[in-house]
Amino acid sequence: MKYKYLNLKYALINASFMLMVAATAGYSYNFLSQSGFSDGTVGIIITSISLCGLIGQPFAGSLVDKSETLDEKKFISMAMIATIVLAALLAFLPQGSFLMIIATVACFFCATVSLPLFNSMAFIYEKDGQKINYGVGRGIGSGAYAVGSSLIGQLWGWLGKSVLPWYVIVFAALSFFLIQLMPTPSKKAEDAEHAEEAEKVQSLSYMEFFKKYNKVLLIVISMVLLYFCHMLINTYIAKIITNIIGEEAASAAGAVESIQGTALFIAAMCELPTMFAFSKIIEKIPVNRMMIIAAIFFSLKHVLTLLCPNVTIFYLVMALQMFGYAALLPAAVYFANENVAAEDRNKGQAVMSVSTTVGGLLSSLAGGQLFQIMSTSNVLLIAVIASCIGTVLMVIGIRRVEAK
Repeated sequence: MKYKYLNLKYALINASFMLMVAATAGYSYNFLSQSGFSDGTVGIIITSISLCGLIGQPFAGSLVDKSETLDEKKFISMAMIATIVLAALLAFLPQGSFLMIIATVACFFCATVSLPLFNSMAFIYEKDGQKINYGVGRGIGSGAYAVGSSLIGQLWGWLGKSVLPWYVIVFAALSFFLIQLMPTPSKKAEDAEHAEEAEKVQSLSYMEFFKKYNKVLLIVISMVLLYFCHMLINTYIAKIITNIIGEEAASAAGAVESIQGTALFIAAMCELPTMFAFSKIIEKIPVNRMMIIAAIFFSLKHVLTLLCPNVTIFYLVMALQMFGYAALLPAAVYFANENVAAEDRNKGQAVMSVSTTVGGLLSSLAGGQLFQIMSTSNVLLIAVIASCIGTVLMVIGIRRVEAK
């Protein structure tokens, strides 16, 4: 079976979806803090959103795999409708209310719960004889995330925080419309893909995995610490910008969000060359060495963020994303592929993915509490120390793996 313009449709839905996610992922702290919630409460809310995603995304994949009537297209469509309804509620609910907390968690969760399904959707059409260029689709999605980060920042400067729910509604609606243009794969293709997913389930528990691959444990701890600092900076970037430009300058409407949008745009755009060229880079640089190089640049970016004297330098520091995050993320995939036996490879990939999630959860929860009792510089110093320890552990861990 052949489908018309499949790659174009997949790229467009990725772009629209990531334009929406740019707002819910990049500006959650801004929206909640300006809605009357304390830093501690904001940290708990963001942690709740992340926990819901950690539990809900695998559940969504399992639900679609097991269902006779529900496929990726239908699930994503329902998630977008729910996002639209909840975002509309957010626009009218009382500021600082418990209902607003519930609606925010539910809305931001529904906005991102479908993310893994886009990955499986890219490959399911192969069973019908046509292949989607997954790399190009995701690359365009990453570019759209960069554009969305800048766009929402500029709109925030003009319209204030009230723009976020309406921005989410627009791109959730566009995503819903575009997903309808994606063809429905044949029942045979769906069954074949779901059967393959079922075969990937590993019997090895996490405890058994680390017992078998004890040399990898230090690498995982290292990544948790590195991502703790990385996600703390990303989640609370508004507070870091305020610390750089001063409270008086930050008090101007939209001043922080305008700088934030530009900074996130630079970081996201600088990721693209590394990610697109990584398969070539890894042919020249062994993956173990790449893990160490990426960790060093990760911590370098974190240290320079702490020492950043002005906005111009801050923008330059954000460009280091090219050598840190953009290199470590794919390197971890290659590392698990090379250092874990074939029968445990899916578990190894899951461990690497969970390490980044755990780092993010710790950063949102601990960050919110620490910002209530410490200055921004002191909180960032704690995170930077954690990052540097993570880099040291990465060097030690890689050497242990190589020795084995």
